[in-house]
Amino acid sequence: MNFSFGVAKPLYAKARHPRLLIGENDLPALRRLIHGAPGRTLAAAIRKKTEPCVRQILECRDLPALIERNQTCFWPHPQEWFLWTLHDMALLGRLEDRAELVEAVVRVFLALPGLPGKVGGSDQFYYLPPLFIPLAYDLIAEGLPQEDRARFAAWALERYIRPVLAAYRANYLKNAGGNGTIGAMQIALTTLLCITGEPGAPDLAAQREELLQWFEATLHTAIGPDGYPEEDTGYGNVVAGNLALVAEMVRRAGLYDVYRACPRFARYGRSMLHFALPWGDSLMATGDHGDQMRDREFVLARLAVETRDPALLWLLGSLSYAHNRTFIADFMPGFEFEVRLRKGFQAPPTALSLLTLNDMRGAAHPAKVGTPRAFRDRGRGIVSFRSGWDADATLAIFDGSQRSPSGQGHAHDSAGHFSIAALGEYFAIHAARYNIEQNCHNVVLVDGQSGRSTDGEWRMSYYHGLLIAYQPDPFCDFAAVDSSHQHNCYWARRYLGLVKGPGAPAYVWTVEDINKANDWAEFWWQLHTCPENTIALRGAEATITGWRHGNHLDVAFALPDPASFSPAHTLALAQDVATSSSYKYVSPPEHYVSRFARPADMVHGPVFMRPRLLAKVGGYNGRFMALMIPRRKGDQPAQVERLASLDNSLAVRITFRDVEDTLIFAYEHNLLEAGDVKGRGQWCVVRRARRSRRVLARTLGQGTALRAGGRHLAGR
Repeated sequence: MNFSFGVAKPLYAKARHPRLLIGENDLPALRRLIHGAPGRTLAAAIRKKTEPCVRQILECRDLPALIERNQTCFWPHPQEWFLWTLHDMALLGRLEDRAELVEAVVRVFLALPGLPGKVGGSDQFYYLPPLFIPLAYDLIAEGLPQEDRARFAAWALERYIRPVLAAYRANYLKNAGGNGTIGAMQIALTTLLCITGEPGAPDLAAQREELLQWFEATLHTAIGPDGYPEEDTGYGNVVAGNLALVAEMVRRAGLYDVYRACPRFARYGRSMLHFALPWGDSLMATGDHGDQMRDREFVLARLAVETRDPALLWLLGSLSYAHNRTFIADFMPGFEFEVRLRKGFQAPPTALSLLTLNDMRGAAHPAKVGTPRAFRDRGRGIVSFRSGWDADATLAIFDGSQRSPSGQGHAHDSAGHFSIAALGEYFAIHAARYNIEQNCHNVVLVDGQSGRSTDGEWRMSYYHGLLIAYQPDPFCDFAAVDSSHQHNCYWARRYLGLVKGPGAPAYVWTVEDINKANDWAEFWWQLHTCPENTIALRGAEATITGWRHGNHLDVAFALPDPASFSPAHTLALAQDVATSSSYKYVSPPEHYVSRFARPADMVHGPVFMRPRLLAKVGGYNGRFMALMIPRRKGDQPAQVERLASLDNSLAVRITFRDVEDTLIFAYEHNLLEAGDVKGRGQWCVVRRARRSRRVLARTLGQGTALRAGGRHLAGR
């Protein structure tokens, strides 16, 4: 297919269809495509998906009423799948010359102007009608009588374009990153492109320029400077997928070249690579929906071509949403499924997959093309660290919870939250939708309570966090977050490191620095784990066992020297089952859990109930360290020992079978001294071979000097 800038400009000038994503001259190539593998396989799957929808349309006696009744749903329900498959039906009907498919699509467009609802109704404010409606109309328009085209154009103008402009003109640029406003803009803009030049349609140049301005504002607010979507891997990915469709339409029309004018959008695909679970079948959930990536077959294929990044095709073909588990169990069985196009590569059965099928060739694993293992989005303040690109690698996501005022609606109190996957297990999860407060995230609670309460409602967080450090390193990655606003205390900071390197599994450490109010408090360190994982407590340590392979995550803690405070810090471990903070909105949680075939399916989001590990640290401040060390089933756990160190610092020795790590963290004074390790900096990690005592790796964090065993390692 030809997605070049301005390629469709002559078609708009002559008022010809199709033109939005393809032209009439693309149809012969597509027909050849579906007669050979894998196009034949893909077309057969689209046929299977659309057949019930075709019957539903052709047998319906009151199509306008059916559409009106269901078009305001946020996601398609069985009774309205036909709206979401219109593009599939229209393209397959044209390619296979199947009259019944085209007839079904035509009936919908003849019915739309007869909708009984009021003009400018509430459906304009979300994503419906889906972008597939203008795409479908574009494919069948020239087969309609002139009067029907004029009727549809007049209806579309009064139902969507003018009402959206009137409703959002005063505030769009203040909220250009919010999914609701974006939904209205993209429907109005794509519908305008669809009816431009139609019989009876007025000159829409002024409206087009205004909507294009909104679109450009959205690109710069819905997508962060490094490509990460403002509303995370759920809503944010839905928005990004739709923006990709709009971007290609206006690019073909010669109106705006997103790849030249907005580099951050071109970075979106690479950003999502960093949130793929190590085994590749889904993303880590990071926000107020789930781990979904709708329209990945289009956005990733196009970005792979434009950015020359074949790793994006690996992501496209590795992800799978055949589980139908995002949001609610079995939400769309029979509608969302995957088609195996070749070994290890699948895609959804959609018209968009057909349009990009040729671009799906040449996928390459991220390890093969040298994809970096660390990522940060400077706008959203979110970090991804991983030890490698193999399926057993350790992946740690760390959330700074920076939020844009232009994308309000779905922010969580997630500053300092971490998610961890390792050895094929999902050990520390993000609970996603309906889990807004701190008590639903892997953060520290002060006196067992969230810093800010939503009073049981499902609403956004009003308080932001801040990513204050980001330091990728070959041996130990490091980042830090300030969560003081969300904790509602004097100050709250969390530091996180991912230790990699030879001789030991890659593990995660966190250091807390919380002052509630210059007084004693109990600080509850939390780890929410995947449903069906189990937690075992062993005194001051705990082990989480994954349900996927039976591998483990050992968790240990280090407190300040007992002599540092009177009374000394205390530690008690516990476990419970955590539920949604939006208990007034989703109650009882057991009702929702029962809708899933198995509890672990909830991990795709939202997670209504999950096991939670608690480490309750009492003290005059929340200053302590946690270590999370993956371990294969059957292996012996590493030994964690607190080392004597200078006051106002923490130090541990971690002993593995062949290597030994010394980890020291200093609060404020930068004096790193424990055992035979001496340095000047905020923190350090030194790895040595147990037998030879040879230093194998070391990292000094924000420091000037480091020595071990009398040997100079870094700095002066």
